[in-house]
Amino acid sequence: MPRVAVVRQAKLMNMRWFLRGLGPVLGLLGLLAGGVGCGPRAIRGDLEHHNISDEDLLALLPQGQEAVVDIDVAALRSWPPSRSLLDLLPGSARAKLGELVADPLADIDSVGLGFQGLGTSGVEATLLVRGRLHSSKLWQSMQARPARREVTYHGIAIVEDSTQAVARLTEQTLVVGSRLQVRQIIDIFRGVDHGVRKQSSLMTALAMAPSGKSGRPPILAAVLLSADLHHRLHDAGMLRVLDEAQAVALAMAVGDGFDIGVVASYPMLAIAGDAVAQIKAQAAELAGRPLAKLLSLDRFVMPLVAVAVPKSPKRPTPELHLAYRLPGDDLTDLLRRLSELKRALPASPPDAVPTTGAPTDSATPPGDRTLQRK
Repeated sequence: MPRVAVVRQAKLMNMRWFLRGLGPVLGLLGLLAGGVGCGPRAIRGDLEHHNISDEDLLALLPQGQEAVVDIDVAALRSWPPSRSLLDLLPGSARAKLGELVADPLADIDSVGLGFQGLGTSGVEATLLVRGRLHSSKLWQSMQARPARREVTYHGIAIVEDSTQAVARLTEQTLVVGSRLQVRQIIDIFRGVDHGVRKQSSLMTALAMAPSGKSGRPPILAAVLLSADLHHRLHDAGMLRVLDEAQAVALAMAVGDGFDIGVVASYPMLAIAGDAVAQIKAQAAELAGRPLAKLLSLDRFVMPLVAVAVPKSPKRPTPELHLAYRLPGDDLTDLLRRLSELKRALPASPPDAVPTTGAPTDSATPPGDRTLQRK
């Protein structure tokens, strides 16, 4: 073969090898360029793909809670006395609600609360709110604090200072709590971690709460009584009936009036029986006070019923069952008395968020939410 042809063939081979090696390099550069162009959107989309629902607020609370409260505000919205009960809140509490919504009953659908450190000086509360929220006031309030900062965690904006953080998980769900708790909630919302629904001890306590005849009661709560909380209650001389209690659950149902059911677990049936005796004695003493008789308040105490229940296959420990029912007419009368008492007390600072609404009556909303013992 002529020398010129050999040289030409060698150049062609070198060009093929160069192009063959250049292909992967160009492909890699293309991927990198594409990643730079749509990286944040792709990352955010991947995070949101694993989001869990924000309809169950308790499921978003981190594990390690000592108490939880679950309020179905939407179910309370059609209950006429709700407005009067809201008006009885202190002005400071209503002002806090005003940072979230203009009208709590109309704009909030559900509330979830978690508590840690009960009985200590470092109680930590975490609030989750779902509804038609306008977070601007709360956001601006946080921004006005000294040493605040705005950060992004897993694609969700947070405004925080050294003691508190606020984040908006979705258009309808807001979380307020410590910096750590808010980040843990975002982890749970993004599907990275499990929430308090996986905390078996607290969920067992919550399951003790009485159920409703029609749907779940609008207010549910559960508390695990730690040694610190036992000591604090005992030292304060309050709720001595809970000195030996292990856990407490509460449910409130509404209809023609309201029903409140409380269940407390005890290590022994005799201790639960002693707690029942204490409750009955304290109720009788309260109803027999001259002021209670003068104001006819004794009839609001006597509907209280308390019994001790032994353990069973469905009940791992003995329990105290406490039931209280106030019919609609009695509730209307009680709210009227409380309103008069509030007006008679020294005036508090003006309410930041006035509430409006028609006077309450004893009308019954659709459905019977009377509590049932388990």
